[in-house]
Amino acid sequence: MQWQQVLGFVAAITPLTLIPGASFTLVTQRVIAGSRADGVLVALGSACGLLVHATFAAVGLSALVMSSGFRSWMSRVAGAVLVGFGIRTAVAAR
Repeated sequence: MQWQQVLGFVAAITPLTLIPGASFTLVTQRVIAGSRADGVLVALGSACGLLVHATFAAVGLSALVMSSGFRSWMSRVAGAVLVGFGIRTAVAAR
């Protein structure tokens, strides 16, 4: 991959990551319900997730997963397991 392609990708993805959305709402909720430190942690976690997703998309992992039905099914199962862990953690926190 040439540096011009990387620069073009960064230029295309930067506005998308700066637009407020669900992450902004979650950070705001954590600051109101908890503290500023909680909001910073959620913002850092969200930024890390966006970075990982954009990196995988850049190297073609998304296309690889979509090209195979089994891989697509495995990614959905892994996502469901992670959602289950998140729900269990949220319930345990209360």
